[in-house]
Amino acid sequence: MRVEKFEGRKETLKTEYTERDLKAELNFYLSDKFIQDLFLLDEISLEEYRKIRRENIKKFRPILSELLL
Repeated sequence: MRVEKFEGRKETLKTEYTERDLKAELNFYLSDKFIQDLFLLDEISLEEYRKIRRENIKKFRPILSELLL
């Protein structure tokens, strides 16, 4: 087996976040917690939960949004 060092394109991660980014993250977290509670109380269906969550991801653009979809 031959192992070679990968010299591909390096992508830089955003390491500095603005106050707006952090507020959006917090708002997403709070709204997600709220809809989770609604789902657990059988107030909304799983389909509704997923639809609302996708819309919240689009609206708030949380920092890890690529992982959430």
